[in-house]
Amino acid sequence: MKKFIALILILLVGLVTLQFIRKNSNSKTKSTKSPRIVSLAPSFTEIVFELEAGSQIVGVTTYCTYPPEAKSKKKIGDFVQPNFEMIASLTPDLVLAEHWTSSKTVPSLRRLGMTVLETPNPKSFEDIYTNIQKVGKAIGKSHTAQLLVERMKLQVETIANDGKRLSYSPTLYIEIDLPSWTVGRNSFINEAILICGAQNVFSDVEIPALQVSKETIIKRNPEVILSLEATAKQILRRPGWNQIHAVQHENIIDDLDRNLLSHGNHRILEGMRKLQSRLMKITQ
Repeated sequence: MKKFIALILILLVGLVTLQFIRKNSNSKTKSTKSPRIVSLAPSFTEIVFELEAGSQIVGVTTYCTYPPEAKSKKKIGDFVQPNFEMIASLTPDLVLAEHWTSSKTVPSLRRLGMTVLETPNPKSFEDIYTNIQKVGKAIGKSHTAQLLVERMKLQVETIANDGKRLSYSPTLYIEIDLPSWTVGRNSFINEAILICGAQNVFSDVEIPALQVSKETIIKRNPEVILSLEATAKQILRRPGWNQIHAVQHENIIDDLDRNLLSHGNHRILEGMRKLQSRLMKITQ
């Protein structure tokens, strides 16, 4: 009888142990599963690919065109007017979205039961680093994200040191959109300009973006114009702009890919290197 009871106890312990192993195995499988991702912004799409998780993306916006592989992903419209039915059909485990106070997109997605990582629009390089780390953590790429941030910081330091070697620090007006939209101090683009060795002529304005008048631009008389929308020929033909130093000396940069400087992720470094190269030629 004692032997029988001992045998029953051994079997019970074995069953409990097996159940525990299966439970932990299932939990581990679930936690390490690569999430299916829908990206609602080009900046996120580029980050996910850079973190070597592009294969996990199942849907992107119509504006997500980099890297080239992003073009083959299912298109879900854009952030302002996404196709909710399409997004739901892709059964994402995670949706990446930027925070816009006036937008109802994220609340709508959450009401549909979707998990959304919503990050604020970056206003500084520190914000960019934080967003990359948040995305990395959410998609199971924390270590890769940390390495990317560390590489970025080293490159920023190099660019800053090169900027100090310019013969002088030129004043710069950047036109990010028409008509005459530019950036103020509280912007990562302003920080990028400063790191490159130039001075944003509207860095005294606190807000990240602002629309300025032609008269104000002429009065501030920038030595360099960086245009992400209009061509140099168009700027040269603008009435009254012939009073501006940059126009008089044709120090107008119009061939920089706007996405490099405006998306607020790792690709800004490429844009900064190209900008700085042009500044070096102008200041020789």
